[in-house]
Amino acid sequence: MSKWKFYLLLPMLAVLAFGSVSFAQEIDKEALKAEIRAELKAELKKELLSEMKAETKAEVQEATLGLRDVMRTDFADEIRAEIMQEDIAGAVEEALAGSAIMGGMFNGLEVGGFVDTMFSYNLRQAGEDATENAGDIGGWNFIGENDDNTFTLESFAMFLDKSATDEHPIGWQAHLYFGEKAKRITFLGEGGTADTDDSNARIVTIATGNLTWNAPVGGLTVPITMGKQYTWIGYELVENIGNPNYSHGVVYNNAIPFTHNGVSFDVSEFMPSDNLGLQLKYVNGWDSFIDNNEAKSFGFYLTYEPSDDFFISLAGIIGAEGWSKRVGGSTDDNFISDNNHGNTMMYDIVACYSLPQVDKLSLGFNWDHGYIEDFVGHDGGTASGTTLGGIAGDSLVDSASGAHWWAAVGYAMYDWTDNQMGALRYEHMNDSDGARAFGYSISTWTYTHNITIADNLMLRPEIRHNIHHISEDREPNVGDNAEHSNDSETILTFGAEYVF
Repeated sequence: MSKWKFYLLLPMLAVLAFGSVSFAQEIDKEALKAEIRAELKAELKKELLSEMKAETKAEVQEATLGLRDVMRTDFADEIRAEIMQEDIAGAVEEALAGSAIMGGMFNGLEVGGFVDTMFSYNLRQAGEDATENAGDIGGWNFIGENDDNTFTLESFAMFLDKSATDEHPIGWQAHLYFGEKAKRITFLGEGGTADTDDSNARIVTIATGNLTWNAPVGGLTVPITMGKQYTWIGYELVENIGNPNYSHGVVYNNAIPFTHNGVSFDVSEFMPSDNLGLQLKYVNGWDSFIDNNEAKSFGFYLTYEPSDDFFISLAGIIGAEGWSKRVGGSTDDNFISDNNHGNTMMYDIVACYSLPQVDKLSLGFNWDHGYIEDFVGHDGGTASGTTLGGIAGDSLVDSASGAHWWAAVGYAMYDWTDNQMGALRYEHMNDSDGARAFGYSISTWTYTHNITIADNLMLRPEIRHNIHHISEDREPNVGDNAEHSNDSETILTFGAEYVF
């Protein structure tokens, strides 16, 4: 019986098995269709993108060719000119680089300068004395900047500077000045003559002209400079575009030299610290482009700069410059003596400090002290005829003594805005011994308001008050009728400087 039941179930099992196989086949067909469709889509997409790229490239090429044809037509002459200029410039540069003179002498040359024009008015004499250097008493401000009630071309300066480098160890410098300042920068020539009088004054001068060689010494570099150079003494510079005040101070004008002609050795690399610098000098003397005596002067310049906020220097010079009196010579001889036994010497201290506690404020200080041996000549004897080693009253030097001068200057600079800076300067110089040919002291107050326009133009209004410490009997009479007589003066100045 059980067997018959099994046989009866066989048809039902066959139907179920056949149905399961058909269902599985149906599922496999749908998956296969989806897979084939995805492959066909990828192929069609690839073909379509390829066709689009080809069409786009063809369109871009067609547009480029069209634009090129337009530019060739419209800019043919301009393009040709550019090509010619580039080729010629390249050929010239290549030729100059191979030239011993042009490739070496002018390689790395920097050219600059400035134009300085001004108007000055001296309230003491009410603008009534228009002669040159009328804006002072006793000739203290002889570098210029003191002509009264007149417009003045103070300077046209041209600077040519080629620095000595490791690659090119030879450098040179030439600074030319035209105008009023040119008359005052260098004035002692052969025999001590001074070309500062109006009839014989030059209006152009080479303020500096020198060569520098970076000499290798013991594995280090010693820059050796020979020729005419700016002085290493003092706070202020000849080019007043680098000074906080427009006018130069009386200390710069009268207490220190302007230039020197000689040789300088920069031995800073031998110093124990990078913060220290040292230069050694051997020069003709003070402001002499041709030595006016047989002696030379020795000098040094020691600097210490531990940070960007602080700087201090000590400078000195000593030499028998012929400014001393000679026993037996005339008591009237000044600055032209051929006596090389009396030394002229001075030292100078400069300090600069930017106060971190007071933003935008910086201070400066300058101290000078000089001494000339045997400068004051004494005519021995008395009016009754007794003598002290000589004949009284014969205007001949029977004995001599030394003379001192000293000066102190303070500076305060404050940045009011990004393009406006105020500079206050106080000076006092003592020349009671007459070492600098004045015989008395002077004090000055100066305020300059510096306005910078477009980085190149500076407008510099200034007020200056000079106090001459002299007795009433020495006060000069100035003006048309000599009615202005006092020992102080106020000078109003407006300077305009363009730097290029």
